[in-house]
Amino acid sequence: MKREIALLLHDIRSVYNVGAIFRTADAIGASKIYITGYTPAPLDRFNNPRADLAKSALGSEKTMPWEYAKSPAKVIADLKKKGFQVVSLEQTDDSVDYKKVKPAAKALVVFGNE
Repeated sequence: MKREIALLLHDIRSVYNVGAIFRTADAIGASKIYITGYTPAPLDRFNNPRADLAKSALGSEKTMPWEYAKSPAKVIADLKKKGFQVVSLEQTDDSVDYKKVKPAAKALVVFGNE
């Protein structure tokens, strides 16, 4: 069974963390990254490449499919309709160790602010 993993980055403040996530997503073969909120995108508001993001993304920002979306809720709802399981990363007393998670064939991994 081929897995499809997409990522949603919501309100990630650090441009270097976003670049590192792009690099990791590219390495694991993720299908797409959705950027929402104030998360920095690979292109600035003038549609120019962001050198600071590129520094940590190491070229993956050019090959990894991504899309800016106004609403994380809409992205989640749309992907759930397409059969994606939603998995959120968070540290709480009720969190499940990521090594114990068995995602569905299609999974959307949601990252929130640092």
